[in-house]
Amino acid sequence: MAIKINTDRGDIKISNNVLIKIIANVARGCYGVVGLTPAGGGKVLDPNNISSLAKGVKVKAEAKKLVIDLHIATMYGMNMSTISKSIRSSVKYQIEHFMGIEIGAFNIHVQTVQIDE
Repeated sequence: MAIKINTDRGDIKISNNVLIKIIANVARGCYGVVGLTPAGGGKVLDPNNISSLAKGVKVKAEAKKLVIDLHIATMYGMNMSTISKSIRSSVKYQIEHFMGIEIGAFNIHVQTVQIDE
C-alpha cells in the first residue's frame, strides 16, 4: 500500500514501507527510546524486519497531511514528555524537509518501559 498526497507541485506516491522505515529509524535514534512495540504492547520489535516494524508504526494520509501513530518502548527513569517531544521534532523535520510532506497529527504511545537490572 502507498500514501498518495496531492500537492501544489504534483502528486506524491510513497510506499508505506518507506515511511515506516524512516519514522522507525529516526524514532529509535532519539535518546531514551529502546525501540518500537506492537500497538497492544509487548516485546520490542526487530528493527531489521519491515513487517515487524509495521506493527509499531501506522501511517495514513488525511487532507494532504500525514497522520502517524507510533508505539514505543522507553527506558525506565526517563521523562516521557521530553522523549515524545524529541521524537516528534526529529520525525517531523525528516519527513517535512526530506520528503516535502506535512505532518498533521503525530500520536506517540508509550507501550512499554524497560527496566535494566
